[in-house]
Amino acid sequence: MTTLTNIAFLIFATQLLSAQKIRVTYHLKYKTDSLQSAHKENDMLLDIYSSDASRFYPEKLYKSDSIRKNGTSGQYYSLDFNHATIRNKAYLKKYYRVLTDVYEITEEMPSLEWKISSDKKKIGEYECQSATLKYKNRQWTAWFTQDIPISEGPSFFKGLPGLVIWVHDDKNNYDFSLKKLTKDFYDPYNGIDFNSENIVKINKDQLNKIYINYYLDPYKEAKMGKIKMNFVDEKGNEVKNINWNELTKNKQEVIKRNNNPIELSDVVKYP
Repeated sequence: MTTLTNIAFLIFATQLLSAQKIRVTYHLKYKTDSLQSAHKENDMLLDIYSSDASRFYPEKLYKSDSIRKNGTSGQYYSLDFNHATIRNKAYLKKYYRVLTDVYEITEEMPSLEWKISSDKKKIGEYECQSATLKYKNRQWTAWFTQDIPISEGPSFFKGLPGLVIWVHDDKNNYDFSLKKLTKDFYDPYNGIDFNSENIVKINKDQLNKIYINYYLDPYKEAKMGKIKMNFVDEKGNEVKNINWNELTKNKQEVIKRNNNPIELSDVVKYP
């Protein structure tokens, strides 16, 4: 029985590697506030087009873009670019959202200095080996498998001699684990880039200024009438006379707490 299982797996792996495009689904658990015990959770897709081209993004965004591609945009619309990246051999594109605005930053692909250990264990049906990485003020442990000899993984994690099955940091702030692999899937995109024409290309300094300005006046667009917001009290009644100063102070406290990016050195230094 074990032999038949191994043969079936090898056949699947061979078919997977010969496919033009491969999709790896990861489950992400993460903390926006490092001082809290609760995690947020999201399913993420890694679409691999070649050894030099891949896109990592939330499944919610994929579903939304698939529906819009088929002409039914009114039914479901997502701006969930949380932890989204696009990678090729030369660059890494990262995406950030503030309210309804999505920003793109392009960087050189980072050179990750993995330290592969001799530790091995089986995770699901995969024989895995561990590797560690210190990168941008976080310490990471990854488990990869050479059963799938693809040098890819979630987010910016790549460069190991096999697919990353599980990777997490030592503070339990971020955890990516493999859910499934797929070789046939609907693709609403023309290549690895997102379809949206509304993505604004900026640099890191500009992004930091955007975050600071949003922190200083988080309800600016609502006060100007550009975004419609309804505020209710503890009983669910709509508030007519809005105390913008109090709302701003409360929102600033939330923004400061939820300041736990995956690249910890990129923490925004709010006033």
